[in-house]
Amino acid sequence: MVDGLTTKEIRLECLRLAVENGTSRDMIQPHLLADVYYEWVMQGSEETCPADNRKDEGRKKAKNSRSVRAVG
Repeated sequence: MVDGLTTKEIRLECLRLAVENGTSRDMIQPHLLADVYYEWVMQGSEETCPADNRKDEGRKKAKNSRSVRAVG
């Protein structure tokens, strides 16, 4: 369960999004696009994933953060 939703509810929501927002070509097999959405939503959501595995808004600060501005 992820934040109160069951896996089945998440998959159904992904299918709904695929049907509502997919192209005509996606409507032939909407479950394929729903699977893409599901994989994207669930990546990093498992309990075994480290908490600092996010590119932004992670719990820990980046170890080697670099400035985009040149010094000097």
